[in-house]
Amino acid sequence: MPSQALALAFAASIYPPAVAAVIALGHGQQLRSRVFAFVLAAFLITYATGTLMLFLLEELGATATASRSASAAIELVLGVLLLALAVRLQRKRPDRDADPETRSGPSKIDRYLKSRRLAFVLGITLYVIPSPIYIGAAKAIANAKLSTSNELLDLAVTVAVMLWLIEIPMLLLLIVPDNAERALDATNRWFARHGRTVATVASAAAGTYLAIKGLVDLVS
Repeated sequence: MPSQALALAFAASIYPPAVAAVIALGHGQQLRSRVFAFVLAAFLITYATGTLMLFLLEELGATATASRSASAAIELVLGVLLLALAVRLQRKRPDRDADPETRSGPSKIDRYLKSRRLAFVLGITLYVIPSPIYIGAAKAIANAKLSTSNELLDLAVTVAVMLWLIEIPMLLLLIVPDNAERALDATNRWFARHGRTVATVASAAAGTYLAIKGLVDLVS
């Protein structure tokens, strides 16, 4: 398992909207089934897009083993995109509606996610577009020159790591829903206040790493 893929997957896991979604789904009727549907959809669509990226990278010869220059160029572009995202996150003013304590009414999640079907759709919607960090993680797997079965297995582990911030709340809500509710609400409030900062740091760190690595590989 490439260590680079795991590190990037952990950075990609910082996704406050998904954390807020899975916690909001932990209220009301059909709690277990709605939360499970959301996380299952997130895993399936993330794994599917990762598999597609592995296939495209190898078919286009954009891996380190096929073309070092093409591989490095992709990493450099991903790094620049992530650094631009970090700057945008830093400059964008926080949304007061994101803080549960300042909201005057129910959020869109609270209003619309009342069924397993809608929870499943939300899981797909939030994760259907891969982030540059996840693309970098998939590329690290492709660069490792593994067999197809090992690539798919490593991708599954990468996705599991990337989704840990919604998987742990899901397990708590499935196993001990009454005891988990208070802790998860506190977690939601923390992410509402600090999630943007954490996401900014993660994007900047991953972007710096990929940009430097790509640049070094291009000139070496």
